[in-house]
Amino acid sequence: MKKKLLIYILVPLLLLVFTGAAFTGCSTLTDSADSVGGAFVNKLVARDYSGAFDYVYVLTADVGTRDEFVARFTNIYDALEVSDVKLVSRSVEPVSDNEYELKYTLALTSRLLGVLTYDYSADIVAGPQGYTVLYTPSLILPMLEEGDRVRSTTQEGARGEIFSADGAVLAKNDYADSVYIDLEKGPDIEEVKAFLTANFSVDAETIQKKYDNAVEKGYPLEVLLSYPKGTITDEQKEAVAGINGLGFDDSRFSPVRYYPLKDDAAHIIGYLGSPSDEQLAANEDLTEYSTVGKSGLEMQYEEVLRGSDGRIIYIEDEKGSLKQVLFEDEKTDGQNIELSIDSKTQERAYTLMASNLVDGQSGAVIVMDYSTGAVEAMVSYPSFDNNLFNFPLDEATWNYYNGDEDHPLINRAIQSAYMPGSSFKPFSSLPAIEGGLLDADSVPPITKKPPHSEGNEESGSHSWTPDIEGWHSGAIYSKTVAESPYNYEMAMKSSDNIFFAYYALQAGVDPFESYMEKIGIGEAPQFELPVTASSMLSQSEDEVDWLDWLARTGYGTGELVITPLQLACMYTAIENGGTMVNPHIVNRTFTIEGEDETETTVEETSVSAFKEGTMSQKAIDIIKPALKRVMVDGTGYEARLGDRDVLGKTGTAQVGANNSREVNWIIALNQEDGKLYMVVVETDTDEGTKPKTSILRGLADESAYSRMLSGVSSSGEEE
Repeated sequence: MKKKLLIYILVPLLLLVFTGAAFTGCSTLTDSADSVGGAFVNKLVARDYSGAFDYVYVLTADVGTRDEFVARFTNIYDALEVSDVKLVSRSVEPVSDNEYELKYTLALTSRLLGVLTYDYSADIVAGPQGYTVLYTPSLILPMLEEGDRVRSTTQEGARGEIFSADGAVLAKNDYADSVYIDLEKGPDIEEVKAFLTANFSVDAETIQKKYDNAVEKGYPLEVLLSYPKGTITDEQKEAVAGINGLGFDDSRFSPVRYYPLKDDAAHIIGYLGSPSDEQLAANEDLTEYSTVGKSGLEMQYEEVLRGSDGRIIYIEDEKGSLKQVLFEDEKTDGQNIELSIDSKTQERAYTLMASNLVDGQSGAVIVMDYSTGAVEAMVSYPSFDNNLFNFPLDEATWNYYNGDEDHPLINRAIQSAYMPGSSFKPFSSLPAIEGGLLDADSVPPITKKPPHSEGNEESGSHSWTPDIEGWHSGAIYSKTVAESPYNYEMAMKSSDNIFFAYYALQAGVDPFESYMEKIGIGEAPQFELPVTASSMLSQSEDEVDWLDWLARTGYGTGELVITPLQLACMYTAIENGGTMVNPHIVNRTFTIEGEDETETTVEETSVSAFKEGTMSQKAIDIIKPALKRVMVDGTGYEARLGDRDVLGKTGTAQVGANNSREVNWIIALNQEDGKLYMVVVETDTDEGTKPKTSILRGLADESAYSRMLSGVSSSGEEE
């Protein structure tokens, strides 16, 4: 018998009215101790705690009323997720004339802990109105004592972070720049509002509401303003410090996802936001207050990056010390991601795009290891600062991102399918080469009409009209044509449309179309981010003029469209014996654990093929010298890479109403560093050649990039 219970027996029950102790008075003297004990336990088994209260006498600090009694049982059992209570045994034994001991065993079925079998004991004593069970916290759980509390705490699993191949953090768990108010310093809210409205252009009413909320709830601190990290200037910080009660914080109060490269890598990394209704329905762990990936790798790798929260349920004594852990489900941090991106190359690529393009111009850059498919840089321009999406966007910013004709949220490297123009000629010539119709020395038996000649309707261009049955489309034009000898290398050097249209027509519609399917046209390569599939046709096959389609596809126009990433993937075949490697941007996923931050790789990306056997060695041996010539003294000469071991190709396609816009391409395979460099820009007609070659030169030649930053061209002249 516990000593504290003996005290209750010695206290004359008639004094209860003076002590304020609760006596429920449900039982009578005619009720036996056994019946009272049985009724009390039956109520517990039925989880009728209000009914059980009718049989107890309460004299404790933590429970004094029926509502408190019910709440204590309910809250603890709900925390343990008790779904069922069964009686195992029960007995009532006399201790003295008016005192009995109730012993019972209950089996609690908990979703968290399984079946818990506990032995309980309680004193039953006689009072003026009958027998009662003396309440103690141990009637809820045997290990509970007076003053103990059962606590349930969520342990939040951290979101995994994203790193570049060179170790730079690209997506980081951090804190926003925040201005807070310290109410314990007695700030003058009118002074605070006047200062913040004048210096931060915020609404005074919003500040007042946050202040009033903090006062009402007794918060010592309240964050009034939050901005992307690095937004608040040193001058603003000093000004904040000069106002009583205001402070600046960037390390404690406002958790946020921080993207150090901002615009430079926004399309790759993406951003976070509130879950959609579909996401909430699909994942019971999400709430409307959760944040999830909304674009880029943040969205595609949501399940990998997202940690799972844990929970600990424990008993805390009256001093706040941990007494006993009842349940612990450890949190799991999300996995980290290491990309193939080189942060310095990524920044360089974006800088080159931003410094060479003006309003109304757009495009994409890709730098890739052509042997492995590892993407070292991928830029889409114009871009956006993904840090802004951590906060409510003002109307002007939202309208710009969603309504601007330049569409800054689109990842042009993988979502925009462009007409490739002459950059497609190494591939459009494959059906004729592999069919034995075209080799390095082949000369097409045709006569071209020079510019301004009789019958040439387009001034400034050479023309040729196919003399084949079923041709109804008039002349084919080419601004430049091959010099003598009129062979493959010279045609590639000058990007002669007529030459490549001729050999596409020689190959024939069915063999040509079959070969396009063989090299992946109509599909998209495997990639960690969604890639728009390429396409040969935009209309019903019944509506196609197949000969016209064939000739135009031969020089990369017509209805053919392809994303920059897929065309880059296709070019890898030239250096890989005909195998197009799938591009990848994720090197591995990994965890970091322990005080020593041990890294453990979970999954690693391996090299894989998009298409194999796309070109024979014979074809490669024809194509490579021609692409080298392009860079030495052909259409790629302006990139100034001809003195290096570089293969390349340019391309131009007119698009838009009245051909007012132009898509300009340049691709280089640098055999010195094993990298593929690609630039595509969309501009008004005749405005894209200089930007694309300047960007490529800066990408492939570090010294040229340094000169560009200082305003000096690669030839030593002022830009």
